[in-house]
Amino acid sequence: MLTLNNFEKQIDSTIVQRGRSYYNDGLVGELKETAENVWATEVYGSDDYSVEVSLANENEIRSFVCDCPYDGPVCKHVTAVCYAIREEKAKAPKTITAKPSSKQKNGTFDDLLNAVDLAEYKDFVSRHASRNRDFKAIFELFFSDKVPHPDVEKKYSMLIRKIIRKYSDHGFIDYRASRQLSSEIGNLLAQGNDMVAKGNFRDAFLMCKASLKELIEALKGCDDSSGEVGGVLSDAIELLAAVVRSNDAAPAIKQQIFEYLQTELAQEQYFEYGDFGYELFAVFYNLAVLLGHFAAFIDFIDQQCRKLTGRYGDYHKEFLQKKKIAFYREIGRGDAAEKLVRQNMDIVEIRQAEVEKSIRQKDYAEAKRLIADGICIAEKKQHSGTVAQWKKELLQIAVAENDTKAIRQLAQHFALDYGFNKDYYWQWKQTYPAVEQNEAIEKLITERLDETKREYAKQKNPYFAPSQPPYLRSVAPVYIEEQMWDRLLALVQADHRLDTLLNYHEHLAKHYPEEMLAMYMPQFEFFGKKVEGRSQYADLATKMKRVLMDIPEANEPITALVRKLITQNPRRPAMIEELNKVLKI
Repeated sequence: MLTLNNFEKQIDSTIVQRGRSYYNDGLVGELKETAENVWATEVYGSDDYSVEVSLANENEIRSFVCDCPYDGPVCKHVTAVCYAIREEKAKAPKTITAKPSSKQKNGTFDDLLNAVDLAEYKDFVSRHASRNRDFKAIFELFFSDKVPHPDVEKKYSMLIRKIIRKYSDHGFIDYRASRQLSSEIGNLLAQGNDMVAKGNFRDAFLMCKASLKELIEALKGCDDSSGEVGGVLSDAIELLAAVVRSNDAAPAIKQQIFEYLQTELAQEQYFEYGDFGYELFAVFYNLAVLLGHFAAFIDFIDQQCRKLTGRYGDYHKEFLQKKKIAFYREIGRGDAAEKLVRQNMDIVEIRQAEVEKSIRQKDYAEAKRLIADGICIAEKKQHSGTVAQWKKELLQIAVAENDTKAIRQLAQHFALDYGFNKDYYWQWKQTYPAVEQNEAIEKLITERLDETKREYAKQKNPYFAPSQPPYLRSVAPVYIEEQMWDRLLALVQADHRLDTLLNYHEHLAKHYPEEMLAMYMPQFEFFGKKVEGRSQYADLATKMKRVLMDIPEANEPITALVRKLITQNPRRPAMIEELNKVLKI
């Protein structure tokens, strides 16, 4: 008969030894008595397994189950849980009595600490550790420098995994839980800073390794909208950097970190879930310089570049090439850096640096040549933003060279071709003498109207084309900037939709109140018959109120229309309620 008292004698000795090790290392989770004499928990290792043990009475083991793949009579996980159950049942609550103290009756927590002697401290810690595995693990790790343990990294991994599991629901960590998780892990990482302060660099490094491994996995199934879990990951990387920066850390530890980063940075996951890969790479870069591992660093970059493919691969490859150039310069290999620059001129930042160098040297011809090639590359890649960036560089060069023609062309482009930009418009306008500005503006307006008409004529699908050329979009900003209100009104009258009227209301209502009201009223009546639902009723009422506030003459016709709509829709209480708000103005 298998019991809690004799199971070691009836189970294979190797299994007993492994189960005992699991129990002693704190890898048995919190025991829960799910029913009378039925105990359940999890055992942590390379994988985590659920174990349930049922007792026939206080001592006899009636049945057990573990979801591990072991096919023998009793596995090491069940054995570890048997040790835990026996220990749990052997516990007897005892009271720790502090030494009498005159201050203890109303004393502070510090007074209580001072009143307890060393033996009582040890007794309390021992008892608490036997009942709370998490406390035991934290205690062991906090004082790990006192008695070095070969499995510190494993213990950290298990502790962090327990914390993650506590806040996980079927493998997912929601928004609120992610904040609680990050707070608890952050408290743990604070111990790492204490380790660095005490010179325990080995364990601080092992804590970082465990934190990065477990947290990057947790982040894959986490709603980290607050960014706090990512922040804790960054804190772990900063702790690693603190070890590297310390002059007291042994070269052997820094060498271990360098080799660790060589392996970790080859994994895409650090770059897929945030900027953690780039943060780690900064530590790797500094270590390579510090340790003099020049060839190893360059070789690592070359290996990574060879295996990178696709759009993301191109981006990461560019990052690595830029770091390689910076590294060559930092170690005094300017010749190699310049050679690499020439080989990577398709990278915008590298070309940009060369353009800036030419501008500083006032070699504008070379700068413009570099930019022209950059525009060709960007156009082939269909990177319109990069094309615009290069053209802005050309505009700055044109200003430096006082090239009026180039300034005029580029300023007009940026003033009108990317939506209207007032600053560029005035830069364009000021390239003309004051006496020529009106003529230039009229010419610009004519050109844009003609271009709009030509583009409209190219529309081949009449079902999706507007009823007339979109002149407002092309010239209205110029009319507004030049206060050509009569021309703006004429275009609005030609396209008198309600949204169009409201778009130009602030510019025209004060100059042409009657004309605007004449366009508003039929639109309000049309939408009064068409709207459905409270949100549309409220929207119509808001638009009416805006017109009432800016056009005093609108009071009588809008009030009459509102009353008419209310009368016509007696069974629409929401509509009546929203429209009544118009009458209260």
